[in-house]
Amino acid sequence: MKQHLIDFIKKHVDFTEEDIDLAQPLFKEITLKKGDFWVKKGEFNADVMFVNKGMLRSYFVKKNTEITFGLTFENQILTSTACYSMGLPSLDYIQAIEDCDICMISKVDLDYLFQHSKKWERLGRVFFEAYTVQQELRVRSFISETARERYESLVKSKPELIRRTPQIYLANYLGITPQSLSRLRREIK
Repeated sequence: MKQHLIDFIKKHVDFTEEDIDLAQPLFKEITLKKGDFWVKKGEFNADVMFVNKGMLRSYFVKKNTEITFGLTFENQILTSTACYSMGLPSLDYIQAIEDCDICMISKVDLDYLFQHSKKWERLGRVFFEAYTVQQELRVRSFISETARERYESLVKSKPELIRRTPQIYLANYLGITPQSLSRLRREIK
């Protein structure tokens, strides 16, 4: 478990050294190269990852078109929800779009932490609540905002995402074509 992850989780829950020591041997450090997949549709991977460095995208394919619905970078947690929450094969793809340095823990080991530490259980609840709110806000933005409003909101709230994400994935994430994103950027400048 890298210090970066330890500092991150301590921002959310007041962990003791005992809580950290309990988790240390359960986390594995891995790297993904740009283009590597964490999971593909139909595979099963219920592990949870913390991104120390790099960026990943979550997408599905509809009518031979990739639809990006998630962009994850440093200091964020990611998992295949179908695998983790429902025990099903993944419905989506999770792919590195930059070289990634990741700390990961299996669902089995995370469940062990939840059972043996109230602080780890609390952290799980805090992250689940944050994830739920984030998903609700994203759905609301697609229902109530224009593409321009979604883009401007993203510029304000996640400028790093705007700067680092390849245009094709960013446009897809915003629900517009790359041409529309180019036009939008020209209009705003």
